[in-house]
Amino acid sequence: MRQRLPNLNAVRAFDAAARHQSFSRAAEELGVTHASVSRHIKNLEADLGMPLFERRHRQVALTPGGARYAEIVADALMLISLDTGTRATRNAKGRVVLESDSDLAALWLMPLLTDEVLETLGIELELRSYPEPPRTIAPDTDLALTWGRLDVPGYSREPFLDFTIFPVCTPERAEHVRTHGLIANKLIYDRGVNTWDELLRRQGSSLSAASGHLIFHRTQLCLEAAARGLGVALGDDVTAAAMLRDGRLVRPCGPSVPGRNSYYLSSVSRGPVSPSVIAMRTWLLEKAEEHVRWAEEAGYALPKSP
Repeated sequence: MRQRLPNLNAVRAFDAAARHQSFSRAAEELGVTHASVSRHIKNLEADLGMPLFERRHRQVALTPGGARYAEIVADALMLISLDTGTRATRNAKGRVVLESDSDLAALWLMPLLTDEVLETLGIELELRSYPEPPRTIAPDTDLALTWGRLDVPGYSREPFLDFTIFPVCTPERAEHVRTHGLIANKLIYDRGVNTWDELLRRQGSSLSAASGHLIFHRTQLCLEAAARGLGVALGDDVTAAAMLRDGRLVRPCGPSVPGRNSYYLSSVSRGPVSPSVIAMRTWLLEKAEEHVRWAEEAGYALPKSP
């Protein structure tokens, strides 16, 4: 006798919430309300007889049992996607689904994408970007660019880009920084201050000695603030590349530090892979190689260890 299946809408809601670690972003992905996602997950927890999430102030986190169930659900949805032929249908149209870290998508990838590129690759691109590192990859995704390594069944993973962090500001502010030092300027940073603290300690100074602070909770906002002359931000040769190339930002001084993580490219490896996906992956890797050469020639990349 076939076992009773859980409500599939509830399973989809749980999968999205598990990937995003957020009911709100799951609701946005599925095109439903936050209340709908919350209700589906509550009903699923009742069916399973165990809690799937720990509810915290303005955020949720998977319980150990929820994490195990998330892996099972992600794998099952991948099999369903393949077996019902949705991937084959999509690929026949040249459509490629690419997930990406939101800062990498907005600041590095988008400046490289043109109509000519898409025409040459022969693809219809669906780009999904998420502000927080995902725990897994949506089952209908072809390629994923993540900050940090992500091991997901059905996907192969390879290094994509390393990055180097350094101060950035407008050309007009750069001379003031060189003359009076970093701490004579407002320092711009996101939620963490560890890298700024490390850079300033290398110069014999401290974060508390800075003339002021501005906090923006996204890398993109920090760089835009620096480009508007509001202060000095921490940039890197990847996400700040377009602004460094066009001169909106410059590196006024050192030192530089290596990024605490790297970007990785995950590619679907289960089932036949369409020429469109192969073409997009090849293009991404070519652009990554071009970027590395530019960063080295421009002096932004740290010397590689022997």
